[in-house]
Amino acid sequence: MKRKTEEQRGGILSHPRTSKAPQLPKTACWKSSLPQTEKEEMSNSPLILLIDGNHEDREYYAQRLRISAPDLVVVHAADGKSGLALCKPQSIDCVVLEIDLPDMSGFEVLLKLVPLVQHPEIAVIVLTRLANQYLLEAALKNGAQAALHKTMASGDLLYMTVLKAISAVQMDRKRPAL
Repeated sequence: MKRKTEEQRGGILSHPRTSKAPQLPKTACWKSSLPQTEKEEMSNSPLILLIDGNHEDREYYAQRLRISAPDLVVVHAADGKSGLALCKPQSIDCVVLEIDLPDMSGFEVLLKLVPLVQHPEIAVIVLTRLANQYLLEAALKNGAQAALHKTMASGDLLYMTVLKAISAVQMDRKRPAL
């Protein structure tokens, strides 16, 4: 039986399999019109995808992540379909996902991103405005590395959670399958 741990600080739920966050990188903003050389230079920075139907929330959390880590690459999607489309051509390190999306359920997106809960290929963090603890717990059971409520999530907390989730997925990839 899988155990969960709950950290009441900041309204965060996380899997016990997550580990210490790696050394903090810096942040930058992704623009698809960047010359190829600049894109190659940014390839060492983690690539984060924010999927949220609320424009203000997307901009706010992208800005907060950039403040916390200036070299971080952040891309945005306004709905689940465009977010899933962005995951295909790019190697996304972490998806920050709102459950309440305009075109589909965030859970549907989560299940497409993490079809095997025990062996995720991509780190997913649920960051939602919905104040239902059971939704956060369901997100964890369905493959999210962490689940945060927007009213409790500062930019620094989100950034640390992103790093921890990326680290956990990378460690899981290195483990041999049983």
